[in-house]
Amino acid sequence: MTAGGDADIRGFVKSGFEPVRDAFQAVVRNRPGFGAALCVYLRSEPCVDVWGGPTYAHDSLQLVFSATKGAVAVCANMLSQRGVLDLDATVASVWPEFASGGKEAVRVRWLLSHQAGLPTVGRKLTLQDLIEGQVVIDALACQVPYWTPGAAHGYHALTIGYLVGEVIRRATGKTLGQFFADEVAGPLGLDFWIGLPVELEGRVVPVRMNGRSMTNRGSAAAALTDVTSLPSRVTSNPTLNPLDWNLPAVHRTEIPAANGICSARSLARMYAACIGPVDGVRLLSDETLSRACTVQAEGVDLVNREENRFGLGFYLPFARIPFAGPSSFGHDGLGGALGFADRETGIAFGFVTDLVPELAGVDPATRELIAAARQCISGTALAT
Repeated sequence: MTAGGDADIRGFVKSGFEPVRDAFQAVVRNRPGFGAALCVYLRSEPCVDVWGGPTYAHDSLQLVFSATKGAVAVCANMLSQRGVLDLDATVASVWPEFASGGKEAVRVRWLLSHQAGLPTVGRKLTLQDLIEGQVVIDALACQVPYWTPGAAHGYHALTIGYLVGEVIRRATGKTLGQFFADEVAGPLGLDFWIGLPVELEGRVVPVRMNGRSMTNRGSAAAALTDVTSLPSRVTSNPTLNPLDWNLPAVHRTEIPAANGICSARSLARMYAACIGPVDGVRLLSDETLSRACTVQAEGVDLVNREENRFGLGFYLPFARIPFAGPSSFGHDGLGGALGFADRETGIAFGFVTDLVPELAGVDPATRELIAAARQCISGTALAT
């Protein structure tokens, strides 16, 4: 059935999932002038695919910031599954230059679990450095870790993409964006890119600021006032305005931790294919997924100053991001983008929006949308 109920809400809703549509409709109504899209899969089938607001159309694409990290995790775990990437090997065994600065014992899995001690570099970076990439990769190879690798964890906001991306390039001969396009997006028919083709730029909905603050991650906000603190060093290197991410040059390059561009339906479809076959394509086996969702690091994050949990590249449920329950895995992004799957219920979820508040934090709207989806599958939808 069509979404119905409001001229601003368009798309498809399976019978029994109307509460999700209604919750999404409330989100759009509360954000006049802004747009959003939501897709929910259940057992490999789409049940909700809706979008709304004046900025969104059926084929709209959105930059999803750190929700891109979920795609990075999928690629790394696929390569582990194939035996191409040994997560217990040292990074230097694949990338010899990385051994500099006392990093010869750093294991590949520590990159994925934010335990490598490399959330930033001592060299001052610019936006152009992020776009070109190699400057960041070379700086990471030389960098002395900010803590003993493997002994603690701290959110590698931008660096995780370059670190994992370089390991993947050394192991496969393909950049992370190329591997994702060939092995994930292509087989599944996703509108999802890490490095957007120039001809698709016109479909991208620009990020817009609304000046509304949201709860920041943990106590990081207070730490930002101390320019010598690790949170401050990470967030100020380079210093970026969220609107910088609207530049076509940023869209075209590969900033693998943060510049993925996709639709909500593609974000949900990717996660659905992690927990079961979608049109004959499954990305991760049960065994691989079990390893990927095993806790690698938990406790107080040295950068975000919150208690959180990481698997192999994925966030695992914690207080700020409970997802749909203890069997979930996924990743959020600045402004509210969220993608995840739940192994127990079979939900796969993708939410994107062009609204970016002043501070990073989980969008309260996503909790309402997830709750509505869980309500649906516990009743009529689960029985069908």
